[in-house]
Amino acid sequence: MHRFMISLPDDPHRRQSGLSKIQPLNLPYEVVDGVEAAKWRTDQLPVSAKTLQEMRVGEIGCYLAHLRALRRVVDYRLPWACILEDDFCFEPDPDFGLVEISDALPREFDYIHLQRNIGQNGKFRIVEKHGPFHRVCETPLGTVGYLISNRLANYILKTHARCETPIDHLYAKLSHQGLFYAPAKPLVGVQLGLDSAINP
Repeated sequence: MHRFMISLPDDPHRRQSGLSKIQPLNLPYEVVDGVEAAKWRTDQLPVSAKTLQEMRVGEIGCYLAHLRALRRVVDYRLPWACILEDDFCFEPDPDFGLVEISDALPREFDYIHLQRNIGQNGKFRIVEKHGPFHRVCETPLGTVGYLISNRLANYILKTHARCETPIDHLYAKLSHQGLFYAPAKPLVGVQLGLDSAINP
């Protein structure tokens, strides 16, 4: 499994926090530079005037950074990959870790949400239970860690290259038309104490 960690290039504290957790796994990974949308001219951003009014600039940058990661999944022709944000941390006592997860995955999937559900999406529900994974409709909000198929990454790049909603809201919406899962026990959470471009 290939892993992509999204990290702003000028935030060494957050980047080092993420690297300190991913490097000991001795598995392939790449850092994808985050997008500081606040430094872009508004006419350069692939958003409508309405989106600029409704979304935080950090949310727009986050969306574009995730598209950068999805572009690599497609360009490298990976069947699927793991996307992590640099403020991820590992949860205690999961059923398996990122090293072993490949052997436990559902036979087919579009998206697997690895992060703990903190109750922010009231529409989230479990549809079916499949051993260590639950088939879900809607997804918990947050995108600190997930697996995504080449098929879904390619679809998003073709149909949602224009930012209209936060990336986690897009995944929740797309769950109604795909194979979306979450592990019975979350693998990753958010590392507390790190600054955020979305929620300072």
